[in-house]
Amino acid sequence: MCYRPYACRDGWVTLGALEPKFWAAFCAGVGRPDLTERQFEPPGSATHAEVEAIFAARTGAEWASFAAEHDCCLEPVLELEEALESELVRAREMVIAFEQPGAGRVEGLGFPVKLSATPGAVRRAAPALGEHTDEVLREAGYGDDEIAALHEQGAVAGPPAPVPQGSFLG
Repeated sequence: MCYRPYACRDGWVTLGALEPKFWAAFCAGVGRPDLTERQFEPPGSATHAEVEAIFAARTGAEWASFAAEHDCCLEPVLELEEALESELVRAREMVIAFEQPGAGRVEGLGFPVKLSATPGAVRRAAPALGEHTDEVLREAGYGDDEIAALHEQGAVAGPPAPVPQGSFLG
């Protein structure tokens, strides 16, 4: 109950008050010190229902203000766009831009592990659909005639045909 997401009036927040000091700070902050000793009661319990009601009574913005004042490990649950635009994601360079043939400049997820001696980097674009099909099939033991037959049957994909300039796809 002290370590889970909760619905609030206009969205979701998550409480990570696993350590007793954080749970105690939460309970004191919401004016419910009587809940302190009930930290590990299971979901579905009467105490859990009380905590759900406490969260449901406030908005996400109200919980953000609460979290700024009380050290209880409470954070909003962000929508994908909000998460990708967050200060933490920007600071950790978790969204990176790179050139993708056929698509131009695109954004993708950065490297989650940051190592100072061996930093990660995008060294090449992602392969096009079917770009390595023949190579993989050869490594799997298929001969050129077998690979050609698979292509003719439509069982495998090769590199996509270029899109003509001026078409609705280009």
